[in-house]
Amino acid sequence: MREKRWVVAPRDAAQSSKLASSLRISTLTAQLLLNRGIADAGEAALFLRPQLKGLIDPKMFSQMPKAVARLEKALRDNETIGIFGDYDVDGTTAMAILAKFFRLLGREAVCRVPHRVKDGYGLNAAVIAEFAAIGIKVLITVDCGTNNNKEIELAKSMGIDTIVIDHHESPKSPSKAVALINPKADEGYPFKGICSAGIAFKVAWALSTGISQSAKLSESYRAFLLDALGYVALGTVADVSPLVGENRVLVTYGLDALRACKSLGLRGLLEKAGCGDKAVDAWDIGFRLAPRLNAVGRMSTAMVTVELLTSEDPVRIKSILELLESSNRARKDVEDGIVSDAKVLMKKEVDLARDRVIVLADEKWHVGVVGIVASRIVDEHARPAFVLSVTDGVAKGSARSVEGFALHEAIEASRDLILTGGGHAMAAGVSLKVENIPLFRERLNTFAEKALEGKSLEPTLDIDADVPLAGMTMSVVEEMKRLEPHGEGNPAPMLATRSVTVAGEPRLMGKKNEHLSFLVSNGDGAAIRAVGFRMGGLVEKVREAKKIAIAYTPNVNEWNGYRNVELLLEDVKFE
Repeated sequence: MREKRWVVAPRDAAQSSKLASSLRISTLTAQLLLNRGIADAGEAALFLRPQLKGLIDPKMFSQMPKAVARLEKALRDNETIGIFGDYDVDGTTAMAILAKFFRLLGREAVCRVPHRVKDGYGLNAAVIAEFAAIGIKVLITVDCGTNNNKEIELAKSMGIDTIVIDHHESPKSPSKAVALINPKADEGYPFKGICSAGIAFKVAWALSTGISQSAKLSESYRAFLLDALGYVALGTVADVSPLVGENRVLVTYGLDALRACKSLGLRGLLEKAGCGDKAVDAWDIGFRLAPRLNAVGRMSTAMVTVELLTSEDPVRIKSILELLESSNRARKDVEDGIVSDAKVLMKKEVDLARDRVIVLADEKWHVGVVGIVASRIVDEHARPAFVLSVTDGVAKGSARSVEGFALHEAIEASRDLILTGGGHAMAAGVSLKVENIPLFRERLNTFAEKALEGKSLEPTLDIDADVPLAGMTMSVVEEMKRLEPHGEGNPAPMLATRSVTVAGEPRLMGKKNEHLSFLVSNGDGAAIRAVGFRMGGLVEKVREAKKIAIAYTPNVNEWNGYRNVELLLEDVKFE
């Protein structure tokens, strides 16, 4: 691990004391709220206790009435509906919401997902031809389609109307779709952070209201929508959407829906991931559920993921779950291999003193896994990374970024060098001829000189507060849990305690002894367990240290009927 510079948020004692008094919370929790930009007591109260009434009316999407009208016509005229979605968790959960809703209405929609390697991202001519051949009259794209005007016009020429449900960047030209439901292309929708699963939920909600001709929904529609929030939570957290505003409401209630879900596929997934007998949180989605749902799409096809999320056949569900587990194990092995190769390649090709953008390519790498590797490189080196897989002279892969370097803009600046490319500011995909890689690398670094001017590229760790170890009591840690769910825009509290003593013998954990566990004490005899995942390499330094400083997220560990505070380490400094 590269050493990180700790950046401690400034403490506002007066404001935190005022907020703490208004809400009857600790000054530490109040400071955490201030650090997240929440200073108003009323806003803070809603943040600590999200309400369903905080959801935005679906009709705030300006083109929602057009979408609802076209779908109502399709239902009245018994037209066949097709759904085409992206292969990631946001795309597959959005598809599942709509497919299950149409099933509730007595209709079976035809679902298709592109193959990550063979088809790549977005709507394509082949699937449109397939849909036309089987009589599809309305095509709904989810988590894609915003910039697929050529394909949408092709569909129209074949008698297919298209409705786009997406949250990617605004279209470069006016959409040819019957309706474009995209918050980033709609000035009327006030929250821009909602993902495609959330938008699909809004479409189902709006269509329920339209069919009912009343804002008061029947029990069956209401029950469906409440259950669908579990799928929304999966898509929102997996897509690293900001867990603030409307998303905070969707995910808070979505986690409850996951715990109580009726879907046999989801219940089986929870069991496989070790979440069957516990409350599910955002961490479980990000590190247990989403990797399993994504793995099969990375290694083969995500159509089976959609099937898992919509099927009620126990035999088929069991088979899919076994495939997800084997795919996830294979994905981990492949990922570790690429990371190892990438480290060697970086020593040969990358000069961190010179290169502000890292571009790596290799023929042995699996294109379905390179995005995860790019994320790990960004985490370690604090600069944008493009990781590409080479096949038949074409380099294709994924990019991840840092704040200030918008990938979609950087790619657009190199449009003449690439074959395909696009995405978000922080995540994108690209393909180009191998011979163009050197010039592409040079162009990206030129773009970075301006975009990242004056910004440090050393790894940093944002610390919410310096606190004494004695302050980590059960009551304080439990109170901080009211800030959950954590994720993008609302990170888990990161605290620091300095000059603590290592108490007892540190020990290694995990099948590969890659994790570290030891007790820390402030010298008064009390000790708290600290756990460092992937920190096994520090065991000797910790054993020999007299004093250390630790950065961590406090947690309540529950095991075998016992509850105790433990510290989940993010970084260790030796004093």
